[in-house]
Amino acid sequence: MKKSSILLLVFISFNSISQEIQQNESIVPENPEALVNDSIDIQSGTIENLQKTQARIDALDTESKKLTNEYKDTVVEYEILNKYDNQLERITNNQAEEIANITKQIEDLDETNKYVLPLLERMVITLRDLIEIDVPFLIDERMARLEELEDILFKANFSTAEKFRKIYEAYQIENEYGRTIEAYSSSIDVDGINLAAQFFRLGRLNLYYMTPDGDETGYWSKDDNNWVHLGGKYSDEIDSALKIAYKQAPPDFINLPVQGVEK
Repeated sequence: MKKSSILLLVFISFNSISQEIQQNESIVPENPEALVNDSIDIQSGTIENLQKTQARIDALDTESKKLTNEYKDTVVEYEILNKYDNQLERITNNQAEEIANITKQIEDLDETNKYVLPLLERMVITLRDLIEIDVPFLIDERMARLEELEDILFKANFSTAEKFRKIYEAYQIENEYGRTIEAYSSSIDVDGINLAAQFFRLGRLNLYYMTPDGDETGYWSKDDNNWVHLGGKYSDEIDSALKIAYKQAPPDFINLPVQGVEK
């Protein structure tokens, strides 16, 4: 091979290598540090979004567990109250059978009066004791009914059967209070001031009140034998309960303080 041919080949190879180097240099960014920083920012933003998403998931999980626990507590409370009502119903049915038997004896045998009259007197005394220790709802109405029974108990113009019928009716009315809800208007003494109020009776379990403006609410404490005043804390809940009792709203779950029921 001639020398001129070798030189030409070397020159061409050199030019090819130079062009390749220039092309590779054009691929490298002018500011590689900025490119790295942008990549880090994108990754940081992605991580932050993932953290926020996880926080929301955790919050929803906590709320779900809370609602589940509240539901379980409500089911337990319902079962307790249901058992309590069933016990009262069995007692009432048993009492009704006994009263029916006594009524038949009174109608058939006048000579049993000397045994029945003391029983009727004990029944009236027991009814008074019940009203005095019970939740103080409709006190005027209930006491008036009791005083009527006490008045006729020893009157000769009332037969023994008639006396028993009236006492039996009074017991039926008192028993029905434990199976119903009711709303009525009356007054209450709050810090020495007599205030008009709306009352909501939940069976015989609880009695709540609320003033017309909703500024004063409360409930009767069996443990303290006194009113527990709550200010306006439960005004919305008691207002909803009153509407249900007045049949102005359908039945619904209401969050109200309820005293414990013995199992």
